[in-house]
Order: sequence, then structure tokens, then C-alpha cells
Amino acid sequence: RMEFNTSYDIAKDADFAIEAVPENLELKKNVFKSLDDITPSHTILATNTSSIPISDIAEATKRKDKVIGMHFFNPPVIMKLVEVIPSKYTSDEVTNLTIELAKKMNKIPVKLKYEIPGFVSNRIFIRLLQEACREVENGEGSIEEVDSAARNKLKLPMGLFELADYVGLDVVVDIWNVLVTRGTPDVKCSIYKNKVAERSLGVKSGKGFYTYPAPGKYMKVQLPNESKVDPAKLISLAVNEASWMIENEIVSAKDIDTVMIYGFNFPKGLLEMADELGLDNVYAYLKDIYAKGYDAYRPTNLLEKMIKEGKLGKKSGEGFYKY
Repeated sequence: RMEFNTSYDIAKDADFAIEAVPENLELKKNVFKSLDDITPSHTILATNTSSIPISDIAEATKRKDKVIGMHFFNPPVIMKLVEVIPSKYTSDEVTNLTIELAKKMNKIPVKLKYEIPGFVSNRIFIRLLQEACREVENGEGSIEEVDSAARNKLKLPMGLFELADYVGLDVVVDIWNVLVTRGTPDVKCSIYKNKVAERSLGVKSGKGFYTYPAPGKYMKVQLPNESKVDPAKLISLAVNEASWMIENEIVSAKDIDTVMIYGFNFPKGLLEMADELGLDNVYAYLKDIYAKGYDAYRPTNLLEKMIKEGKLGKKSGEGFYKY
């Protein structure tokens, strides 16, 4: 059922097209302009971008209402998650059809109410990496201790620096820059950028925060069993980001946890973890770090309200979830 071609003519009778070229806006616009010219007027055009606003891509076409984000996770043959991102132009009908198609592919779709830079996945991912970076740069823990806490205390499949190595440190810096240039409060931290400047890009180059057997050859990193890093602190910035998305009705708590479980192989959702660790503990870390001059850590109104109402997570019977 598969046919390969280097000509756009192959799409002349397509009902649905998914683009997956590199993260370059001009390149994507050219692809969409070509698809717009060749496909029938009813064809839905989807982009697999992980960070570029869907509206920017849609503007290259004459069918802005039929352009949508359909962000698959790597490797897509294994990972179940698909983020479905309508732009400011996308019609409800197109959004619903895209969700149905994802389900027919045996995927788990998570729909955003509207597009935000980095969507759910990359916003949370970068926030985790930023706090990991801040802790190391401030001497609150070593790279190995941070990763040990992620793997042994939070039970994540990889440490955070290990995951950054696996994704590619150049990719991490690119996503980070997209978020910051589009208005997400930054966390000043240079260790990722320094590695990229040295061309230590992680697994792909054989060396990043850790050394690998050969370029492109990943091997699980050896980490200490014990770590002084508190997991509640490690997830604090990501939880704050998640609560901002809930507060703005972009997605629900359940949606965020679905993204982390099926997109990143977390053993449980980020907000479920936060409830277990205690939202008062997460909140205390946010307040403390915010007081040190990190604007991104300012607790959201939603978190403030939850703490005031005594919704501290599992121990109080209610947090992001009811127990």
C-alpha cells in the first residue's frame, strides 16, 4: 500500500497529506504551497512540526482552514501519542477528522484548544531540562545526581541530561530558542548551548553530557543509586508550566499526563507525580526560586488558588486529581 515518489504529482488525488520535513519554516511553507497547488480542494494538509506555529505554515496556502498540526512522537511506529493542534484558522470539522484519523491509526490523540509555541510536549520537556540545568549551574546537584533522581526517584526511563543527549543537544537548543523568541519566559542557563558550541551534540556525535560507544550508538548511562536532588524540585517548573496550560484551558490535567505517558514513556503522569510528592512542596520550591530572580518560576494563579484551598495532592485527598 506504500508508494514512493519524488514528485508532488503523487498527491493529486490525496484526501489527507502529512508533511514531515525538517524544522525550517521556509522549507515547510514551500512544501505546503506545492501541496496546495496539486491536491484537490477538499484535501486536509497536516504538519508534523514540533515547534513552528501552525498558522505561519497555513498562511502559505489558499486553504488556511484545512491546515492542522499533527505531531507524532519518535519513533512513530512505536509511540502512541499524536498532538492535534488547530491553528487560528483551522475549522472544527478538520480538527475532528484529524482526531478520527489518528484513532484509525491506532494512536492516542491529544487535542490542544489552540496553538501555543512548543505545544504541550516540548513546553514540558524544556521546562524539565531548564530546572535540571539551573540546579547544576547553581551547585545544587551534579549532572549525575540530577539524572539519578529522575531515574531512581521519579522512575523515568532516562535521566534528563541523558534524554537531552538522546534527542540531540542542538535540537534541544533549537526548541528552547523557538519558545523564548515566541514569548515564553526564559531560564538563563548555558550548559546546553556550551555543549553545542563544542559540537558535543549527544548520542549522534558520540559525546554530550555523557560519552557513548560511537557516534549514533546509545548505551544506557551508569548513574549513582543515591542523590540529594529532591524530585519535587526537579519537576517544579514543569508543573508550573502545566498549570499555566490548564489555567488557560489549552488542555486538561489528564491531557498533559497522557502526553507525558504516551509521548515520553513516563511511568505515570507529571501531575500525578506532583500530587504524590505534595503540591505544597512543589509550590515552596517555585516561590523560593522565583524570589532568587527567576521569573519563569512565578507560581500561576491556579497553583496559588489550589494551595489556598488546601488542595495539596494525595495527602489532602485532592490536587490536580481527586483521591
